[in-house]
Amino acid sequence: MKKKRSVLLTTLLMIVLLAGCKPSEEKLSEAESARSSLLAARDTAEETYLDIADTSMRSELDALGVQVAEIEAIDFTNMSDKKINEVLPKIAELSESYGTVQAKLSGTYQEETAVKKEQAKNVQIDAYIINKMGADLSSIVLHDLSADTYSDDLIAGEDALTAGYTLMGVKLEIYTDSSQWEFVVTDTAGNTYNVPCEDLRGFTEKGVSLSFEYDKETDSGVVTFGGYF
Repeated sequence: MKKKRSVLLTTLLMIVLLAGCKPSEEKLSEAESARSSLLAARDTAEETYLDIADTSMRSELDALGVQVAEIEAIDFTNMSDKKINEVLPKIAELSESYGTVQAKLSGTYQEETAVKKEQAKNVQIDAYIINKMGADLSSIVLHDLSADTYSDDLIAGEDALTAGYTLMGVKLEIYTDSSQWEFVVTDTAGNTYNVPCEDLRGFTEKGVSLSFEYDKETDSGVVTFGGYF
């Protein structure tokens, strides 16, 4: 009779011990939810990282990724509530770290996006220049009146653009937020003309020919726009 009672007590003890190694439904749910949030934070950070050019955060993301992989491998169903409670602070700490990293990544993404948008406003127009000024030209510079900026010399690399000759392969750099331009034309005799021109934004895709001429009546230069070919 005593032997049967001992076996029964041992069995009950084993059941209690086994039950003690299993988490409560509430604790298991809490752990899985915390881990899911952590994995989502990791995935979001990695996706944002792929959208930026700055690679300075790579080592920090890798270090966090190693720790997250350890959390991901845990089987909470074989842990007691006590053991889960020991892991939850680490999950919270990693989630907080990802929050900090994500804020930095998002800031970098916004900065890079703003730069790209601004850069996209700078476009090139294919052009060629016909010199009908009656004089050799030593330089032609595009002056953006709206932004008050000057291009490089469009004749750079040539001694001069001889009267009656055409300069091919010109690239006009246009800032599309601007609305007013002029050409500053100088001939080899040292005469300089500020030549107003029409809105250049309408030529951004099709290209343009620029015919510079001298107006004797006004003693000024004029530019006529035409088709690219």
